[in-house]
Amino acid sequence: MMIYDVFGKLLGVRKAGEHWQVFRVDTGEGKHSRMHEVVIPDFVTEGEIAAWLDDIYHESARGPHREVKRLQ
Repeated sequence: MMIYDVFGKLLGVRKAGEHWQVFRVDTGEGKHSRMHEVVIPDFVTEGEIAAWLDDIYHESARGPHREVKRLQ
């Protein structure tokens, strides 16, 4: 699973068949839960995911959290 810091929130993304799945991630407890309300279209490539998440969550950019970064 790819882990992204999305303006201070940790989100995981993985490919299941032809579809992307998005998860809330808690690295402290090693848990994750599926987020059905966030959809990444199938045509988005792995290299474009950070930009897609930035487009969805850009209003959350505050303080030190001004960008989407891939952590893993």
